Amino acid sequence: MKAKFLILLAIFMAGCLTTPYRHGFDENDVVAPTPYHVEWQEKPKDAAIIPPGYSYELNVTIPRNLYPNYWNALEIAIKNNGNTKLFIYNIAIEIDGNTFKQWDGKEGKEIGVGEKKSFIASFKVSSPGEYRYRIGVYFMAASRKWYDYGCKYTQEYEISIDEYSEATNYKFHKNYYVYFDKIKKLVDPCDNIVKQRANIASSGYGYGYNIAKVCAIFDYIKDNMKYVNDSDDKDIWNSPSVALLNGGDCEEFAMTMAAMTMAKGGTARIYMTDNHAFAAIYIGKDLGILDSIDSYYHAKLSYALFEDKLGYWIVADMLSSFYLGCLPVGGYATGESNNERVYEWSIATNNLYAIDVVG
Repeated sequence: MKAKFLILLAIFMAGCLTTPYRHGFDENDVVAPTPYHVEWQEKPKDAAIIPPGYSYELNVTIPRNLYPNYWNALEIAIKNNGNTKLFIYNIAIEIDGNTFKQWDGKEGKEIGVGEKKSFIASFKVSSPGEYRYRIGVYFMAASRKWYDYGCKYTQEYEISIDEYSEATNYKFHKNYYVYFDKIKKLVDPCDNIVKQRANIASSGYGYGYNIAKVCAIFDYIKDNMKYVNDSDDKDIWNSPSVALLNGGDCEEFAMTMAAMTMAKGGTARIYMTDNHAFAAIYIGKDLGILDSIDSYYHAKLSYALFEDKLGYWIVADMLSSFYLGCLPVGGYATGESNNERVYEWSIATNNLYAIDVVG
């Protein structure tokens, strides 16, 4: 019996050594999200005669890298510190002599007393270098009736736009068995905690599997899951359900994004570099779906995608930036693209592993 077991083990090990890559997705295995247009609240009527007063605090988050000729995004967080409710109906970025308004000013978000809400604003410049910019907030305030204050600008700030870099000549691996088997064992989209959190994150965005739900899952993980470094230099991977409760590092963030998306009916991959991991979500073969992501964030954005024979996969790395499709950690633009919506990009690594997450 022992000899038979050893023979079987030797055959298995020989198979791993000669074919260290697993079979991944076929055409029939992938599911693309449907488009979904997200609407905000309609702008209230300006009815107050006397200004009711207001007080708010504004904070700007800038991504790791910004590039010319792409739509660069900033996250604008506004906290209502006053005694009146606020309604934000547009954000403007004034830079390099140009003003970029984010939407048409007919809708927006209400911010209650003590609340904080975030907006994504984008702009584009034509060349690398140092720039000065300021943020304009179009808002209304109300104790009973709404009063329109129009646009109030911040002071000027400095921002750097990076130059393009040469693409990295990394080695690409598809479904390497060590990572494939490990991820397959840990990612369970049918786990009760995973399903519950996926439902909470995506509620209010219609029926079926759509791209707004993918964005909402990305935002939920970004805002609610705690980043925790591995202790004692031990690279221990926990399941998404454990990570949702206790936090995790990049592998857990990537697997959790994959698991929650799969719980809603989607298809996911995990990409691994020499020192980082992030998820990518299948979005089909039609880049028109990017318009729906713009509508979710109410901003014009540029996106980091992978493309293969199955279609497009959008990067989902909430440890890099604040929107679905941002460049991942280690990612950088290598030149101007024919399509300003899609980055021409590469990633700093010696090896890049793409792992299909099969459920």
